[in-house]
Amino acid sequence: MAFAQPRRWTREELQAHRVQAEALFTEQRRDEGPKAYAAVYAELEPRIRAAFELTDDLRSVTGKALLADPLLWQVLRYCCAPPISEEDLWTMVGRKFRRVTSDIADDTAEAVQPLFDPIRFPWLELDRSPTQIERDASLLATTAMYASVMTGTRRRGQVSVRQEAAVAAILTASAFDFDEGRAAINVLDTLARGSFSRERKVAGAKCDVPVRLRDGRLLAIECKVSNGPKNSWKRLNREVGGKAERWRGTFGTQVVTAAVLAGVYDLSCLVAGQDDQSVALFWEHDLSALVHFVNEAV
Repeated sequence: MAFAQPRRWTREELQAHRVQAEALFTEQRRDEGPKAYAAVYAELEPRIRAAFELTDDLRSVTGKALLADPLLWQVLRYCCAPPISEEDLWTMVGRKFRRVTSDIADDTAEAVQPLFDPIRFPWLELDRSPTQIERDASLLATTAMYASVMTGTRRRGQVSVRQEAAVAAILTASAFDFDEGRAAINVLDTLARGSFSRERKVAGAKCDVPVRLRDGRLLAIECKVSNGPKNSWKRLNREVGGKAERWRGTFGTQVVTAAVLAGVYDLSCLVAGQDDQSVALFWEHDLSALVHFVNEAV
């Protein structure tokens, strides 16, 4: 007996869904964007002000200061020009870390000091204290920069959580059992038929919602939000498509890779994801096709 297959959309159907998803994305950004940014700004401003005070307005960035404030290194990344990523800083220090420890405190301080922005912090090169106007301007600029990045990061995380919750709700409504296990899924029977889990490693790659269909196949669902056409190629074709290839290499035809989408997607990206990379596409704004598939796959 042939396995049930997820719906394959025509180009016209994909276009209609992408238009609807983009309209919802625009509406949400318009309604929530400024408020979310303002809230993050208000949260970060006292942290950055405290960092300035602890380091004498960045004139005394030392290992001792980094040990006194376990979050200081994160603030200092945004004092650099341009802001330095966590990965770049870890490379410069020679180790991945979440909190600065005594054995890397001095190295971390030495890594960031030469990178401080000479435009925001002109007093550093002149070896003097800032004027009140300079201090206030640099505090505002640094907080705004940090808040912009943090707002985007949190928004993506919130959308992903929302998508995962929506998928979990329809699976529960379809009488799938929730598996609380955290063990990596390297063989199909790690998950019982008719069950699903949340964020677990599947054949070495993280999967947002792994589902064991009642017909025995594994449905590996990735939840993705894109903020633009160019970004959509990264989110869908590189990230999900790459995992799909890896999972097929392990499980063959016994795995179906799917993406639940929200946001802005290029039409050609959607066509390539579905037709060239064999990724089943579902939409957060209408999960009826996913409901139909999981109930038909028996």
